[in-house]
Amino acid sequence: MSWISPDSIWLLWAVMVAGVALSIHLEQTQRWAMRITGPILILIGAMALSNTGIMPVDSPVYDFIDNYLVPLAIPLLLFRADAGRIIRETGSLMKSFHVSALGTFIGALLAALLLNGKIEHLPEVIGIMTGSYTGGSVNFVAVKNSYDIPSELVNPLIVADNVIMAAMFVSLLVLSANPFLVKLYSEKHHAGKQTDSAQETGISHWKRKEIGLKDLAAALAVAGTITALSMEASGWIKSHFESRLVHATLGNVFFWMTGITVTAATLCRRQMERIQGSDEIGMYFLYLFFFVLGLRADLIEVIKNVPLLFVLCLIMAITNLIVTLSLGRWLKLPLSELLLSVNATLGGAPSAAAMAIARGWSHLVLPGLLIGIWGYVIGTLLGVLTAELLLKLLS
Repeated sequence: MSWISPDSIWLLWAVMVAGVALSIHLEQTQRWAMRITGPILILIGAMALSNTGIMPVDSPVYDFIDNYLVPLAIPLLLFRADAGRIIRETGSLMKSFHVSALGTFIGALLAALLLNGKIEHLPEVIGIMTGSYTGGSVNFVAVKNSYDIPSELVNPLIVADNVIMAAMFVSLLVLSANPFLVKLYSEKHHAGKQTDSAQETGISHWKRKEIGLKDLAAALAVAGTITALSMEASGWIKSHFESRLVHATLGNVFFWMTGITVTAATLCRRQMERIQGSDEIGMYFLYLFFFVLGLRADLIEVIKNVPLLFVLCLIMAITNLIVTLSLGRWLKLPLSELLLSVNATLGGAPSAAAMAIARGWSHLVLPGLLIGIWGYVIGTLLGVLTAELLLKLLS
C-alpha cells in the first residue's frame, strides 16, 4: 500500500509534473545532469518514489498518459518532417545515414544471434532498440507501445540505451579528429568556417522560442486529428485482416501517425512550419511517459536486467559504427558525414546538430537536423519489422 492513494488524482499529477520540471531544469542547467540525461533522471526519481512506497505502482492517471498523451506526442514531434526538404537539403549525407541505419539492422541481427535465450522478449526488445538506434527516443516509445513489454525490461533498457549512447558520442568526437582516419578517408576539415546562420539553425532546435496560444491550439488540434484518423485506420485494418504482419505494420497506429504527419508536413509545409511549440509539447509528453515507466518498475528487477541490456545496446551501437565506416569508405563517403550519421541514428536530430556545431562542420548543421528527423520517420517501421522478423526466426 502506497502513501499516496492511486485515486488521489490531483496529488499524483502534482508529483509527476513537479518531477518532470525538476528533471528538465537539472538537465538544462547542471553539467552532471546533462551527462546523465533527463529521461534517466526521471526514471531514477520515479523508481525511488514507487519502490519506497510513496507513490502507487498503478493508477488511472498512468493509463491516461499511456492512452492519450503518448499517441499525441508522436505527430507533435514530426511536424518538421517535410520529406521534400529533407531529400533536397541533405545531399550525400542521406546516403551516409541509410548506411548507418543498415548498420543498426545488422547489429540487431548480431545481437539476436549472440543473446538468444538470455533475455526475455528478445525480439521485441531488439525491435525497440532498432527503432531507437535509427531515430531516437521518439521511436523507442512508438515501438515499445506496439508491444506488451514489462516495465522491468523497458526501464533498464532506457538506462542502457542512454549510457551507451553517451559513450558513443564521446567516441565519435574523438574519431572525427583522429589523424589516421582523417587521412584514410581523405577528409577535409571545415573547422572555424561556421556561419552565423548555420549556428542559429542548429541551436534553434532547442533554444527558447516564441510560442503563442494560437500555436498551442493549432499544434494540439492537428496532432489530435492525426491521432484520431490513425486510430480509426488502424482499427479498420485490424478488423478486416487477420495476418499478424499486417497487424504489426499497416494495423500499427504509429505507422499511420507517421505516414499522415509526414504527408501533412510535406504537402502543407509552410502552414506546419508556422506552428511553434510542437517539439516542446511532444517531448514533455514523452517525459511524463518516462516518469510512469519508472513508477511501474521494480528496482531489483531493473538492476538485475541492466548488465545484459548494456551488452545488447553495445553490440548494436558498435556494429552500426563498424558497418558505417567500412561500407562508407567503399562508397567514398566523407568521414564527417559518416560519423554524423552514426550520431543521428543513435541520438536523433538535436545531438546530430550539436556534434556538427562542436566540430565546426557548419555545412552539416542543417542537414544533420534533417536526417535526424528522417530517422524519426523511418525508425518506427524499421523497429517493428525487425521485431516481427525476429519473432519468426527465434520462435
